[in-house]
Parts: sequence; C-alpha cells; structure tokens
Amino acid sequence: WLFTTCGASGPYGPTQSQCNDAYRNSNLSVIVGAEGILQGIQIWRVPATNTYSISGYGAAGGKGGKNTMVRSHGVSVLGIFDLQKDDTLYILVGQQGEDACPSTNNVIQKVCIGENNVIEEEIRVNRSINEWAGGGGGGGGATYIFKMENGEPVPLIIAAGGGGRAYRAKTDTFHPERLENDSSIPGLNGNSGAAGGGGGWNDNTSFLWSGKSLLEGATGGRSCPQATKKWGWETRGGFGGGGGGCSSGGGGGGYIGGNAAADNDPEMDGEDGVSFINPIGTLYTPALKVTEGHGEVDIRLHLNCSHCEMDECRVDLETQKVVCFCEPGTELAEDGVSCIGNETCCMAAVLFPKSICVSGLLCSPCSVYRRKHQELQAMQMELQSPEYKLSKLRTSTIMTDYNPNYCFAGKTTSISDLKEVPRKNISLIRGLGHGAFGEVYEGQVAGIPSDPTPLQVAVKTLPEVCSEQDELDFLMEALIISKFSHENIVRCIGVSLQALPRFILLELMAGGDLKSFLRETRPRPNQPSSLSMLDLLHVARDIACGCQYLEENHFIHRDIAARNCLLTCRGPGRVAKIGDFGMARDIYR
Repeated sequence: WLFTTCGASGPYGPTQSQCNDAYRNSNLSVIVGAEGILQGIQIWRVPATNTYSISGYGAAGGKGGKNTMVRSHGVSVLGIFDLQKDDTLYILVGQQGEDACPSTNNVIQKVCIGENNVIEEEIRVNRSINEWAGGGGGGGGATYIFKMENGEPVPLIIAAGGGGRAYRAKTDTFHPERLENDSSIPGLNGNSGAAGGGGGWNDNTSFLWSGKSLLEGATGGRSCPQATKKWGWETRGGFGGGGGGCSSGGGGGGYIGGNAAADNDPEMDGEDGVSFINPIGTLYTPALKVTEGHGEVDIRLHLNCSHCEMDECRVDLETQKVVCFCEPGTELAEDGVSCIGNETCCMAAVLFPKSICVSGLLCSPCSVYRRKHQELQAMQMELQSPEYKLSKLRTSTIMTDYNPNYCFAGKTTSISDLKEVPRKNISLIRGLGHGAFGEVYEGQVAGIPSDPTPLQVAVKTLPEVCSEQDELDFLMEALIISKFSHENIVRCIGVSLQALPRFILLELMAGGDLKSFLRETRPRPNQPSSLSMLDLLHVARDIACGCQYLEENHFIHRDIAARNCLLTCRGPGRVAKIGDFGMARDIYR
C-alpha cells in the first residue's frame, strides 16, 4: 500500500477528491480529514492482523535562489510493527518545501538568472540582508504515521523533512540524520529567526512563518514578512510542518522541528527535523536522507525469515510460498530451511544404483540434444517479451546477440557471471538520492578478496514490490555494467540478488554527476570558474577513452551526456567515468 500526497503540494494537505483520483486504480482506499488537526491527513484501516513493514519518507526542502542544483533530502525511516485487523492508522504525507527559483515574477526571475544583483549589493554594503530579503527555500514537511489511543495521537513513525537551502547555500553542507525513540522527550518546534523553524509533534507557535506542529495542523509556514512585503517572494514550507524561507532556509518538520538561522544569513540552511520511531516497533534500517521530492508512506506485509539458516528469504511469485536463500556455493536442503554444500549433493548422486547411471548415459545424448534445442528456441522467444521474470533469469542464459546492431562482442551472459555478495557483508551508511528504480545509498562491502579493508560503494536498490519489467531492466543493467573493465567506465563490484530488496553494488563516485559539477563551477559575474581549460580537456579525454573502449567491444551506448557521466571527486585528480547505461539497457532488453 503506497500512500502519496495525492498530487497536493505546498503548505496544505490533500482533499478527499484529490486522493480519490490518485488512488482510483489502486488497492488503496482512504478517508481524508476535512477539518481541525486531521485536515489533509489520510485515514486507513488495517486489513488483517499481521506483522507489517512501514516505511516513512519525509519530504525534501526547497532549493535556494543561487543553489538550484542541490536540495536537502528528506529522511526515510523503516520499522516493523504488529498491527491488528481494523486498527486505524493516521497518515500525513510530507510535502516538499517550495523552491526559490524559478519565479513568474519578472524581477525575481532576473535575480534567479543573475541579471539583477540587488541582494549581493545589499550584502556588500551592509554585510546583511533586510530590504531585499528572500531567496531561501522552504523547509520540507515531515511524514507522520500515528494511531489514536483514548482520543490522543500516539506516533509510530515520523520521517523528518529536509531543511530549506539558503539563498546562496554552500554545496558541501551535510547534517547527519537524527532519530529519537523516547516519547517522553518533548516534540518541540524548531527555533525561528527571519526564516521559520520546522514544526514538531505537539508544540505551538504564534509566528506565521514557522511550521506548525502536528497537533496544530502541521501546515507549512509562510515566507518571512520582509520577502513577501518587498517583492512577493513566496517560499513556503511544505505540509508536515516545514518552516517558511527568508534569505536563510526554513527548518524541516519532524518529531522535533529543525532550527532556522537566528539572523537572516544568506548562507545558512534550515536544519532537518528529527525523526522518530515508537519502541513498540523495531527499527529495520537506519534513518537515511534519501527523498528528493515529496514524501511517501509504503506499508507491506513483513516477511519473517527467522526460520531460514541464513535469515534471508523471498516469496516465490508463482507459488506464493516463502523460499529460503543460501550463500553462493551452497544450496537449499530438502527441509527447505538448511543450506548444504554442493559436495553433499554430488556424494548423494554417486550412491545411485549403477544400473540407473548406465541407463541414463545411454539415453542422455538424444534427450539432451532435444531439450537444449527446445530451450534455445524458447529462450530467444521469451527475451522479446517484458514478461520474462527475474526468477526464471536466475537459472538461464541471456542471449545478447539476438540484436546484431546492439551486441557486446556477440557473447552470452548468464546470471552466474555476476558476483553475488552475501547480504551480511553489506552495510548502508546514508542515502544519496533516488535512481531509476529505487533508492541509492552510500555503503560499505566487507570480504572482497582483493581488498582486505571495507570497500566504499554506491548501492542501487530495486524495491521489493515492483513490476516484472523493472526486475528485468534492473538485472539487465547489472549484466551490462559487469561486462566492462576500464578506468573510465564505472565498475560493478557485485550484486546481491538473493535477498530483498535487491542490490547492485557500484564503485562510489563521490564527485557526483558531471552536469551538476559543470553548472556549479561555471563562471558568474565577478566570480570566475575554478576550472581551467586543461581541467575540461582532461574530462573530455576521460569520456573519449571510455567511448573508445565501448566501441572496441562493439557496444553502442546511445546516450553519452554530462548527466550520465560521474566523477571520482570534485577536486584535483578527478577522473570522469561513463556511469549510466539506461538507454542501452532498453535496447539490449
């Protein structure tokens, strides 16, 4: 069950008609509160007594006027809860803080694109901003999941919203995620200055630019009075308690709201809110900053794998039964729980009666030839269809030469070519953003034979609930990247497909994408670029070398662009690598 903002944005939540339209073709039915503190909150009844996985995603903060490429991500919190049939959950999905740019106001838009420098001039003369206030982003709204007990709201999960970015925020600003699990700690609003602090759980405020707490309705704060009065620069906080922006950014909503700067500092972002998980539940993953837009809530049945030897399992899509996983080199025993080595299986085979072995040897040539011929025909037909399931692909060979115009060396690639990394060797550190399939995390991998120390990686994830086409595309991307070995192609460290959610592990490219890097370092009035022509030529050379390698292997990328190239770092010594094969993945499908 996936709960969204139902298309609503800004400081106020959705209406019943908006959610009716948003969930029309889904399995979801909610009642939306129409007044009081429940206005805009979605009310959902639990369908059956069971253990549920609840993922809350807070909304991101708004972008600042001079830093339009980076926003402060909302926080995700995932917990496991036992719920009873007909329990009522109250769900507030946080909404993104408003961006400072672009603007329909012509004067403001000229500031956005650098043609009007009144703010910089006021900073130069007065070393502060008062008359020309504005340009900071609104704080992101928190996502709240709570129950009612004796008429009082009791929080289960609160995923904090990201703080709004300041007018000219520094790109290297990073605030670690904060998580509480003690409801005796007061759920206070964040401190307000010129910009509004984020709303908390049960506080109150008289400032119109502050985000409201949940018990005050959780509406987003307005822009600071100076900005709206002078030129109508509106950067309101998102529904869920996001603080309104000024020249500094608004605070994010949360169990405890994020603080705004005490003064109107154009380089001070609003702080993220503080997340919360009720101790009656179990925290499944650490709080991570991952949400780039509006918040979400994802509720699903929790899969209990404690009976499996490896504590990892999945639901078979065809039989709907729980299947345990085993480490590479072992396989599932007949009891469906234990893992045994391949040697055990081989020994059992040796003990078959000799007469059966002889009969099998006599009959096998004909049957093998016939079976292989049928399998090859069926495989090539199925590869044309998006209905080809990942569960079948695990034990099959993908023919990559059926399209002669888009083949990589005409070779076959099988799932066994992918390096499976045990899930226990992978740890997630923090969220990096949202990819084509799901969340992308920074992580560490231990136990790599060639590297005794934990290896920093980027972890691409595939959500547990996804379409068969997404499963096929995800696997195809792993197969494509794994075939390359070149210093200007992002390296595939391995995969983790034997547990949910599925992972692709790539080398960590700390410099981000080339497009964002070039935009942020381009020359501006009175501020020359930090890049020399030689720096740009080195980047161009790196990408050209990567393209040459692809061409030598008869591989056509089809979408070489700055947004699809990544950097090892942003400083001297940076290396550019080709890192996104989405268009090629679609062709090879």
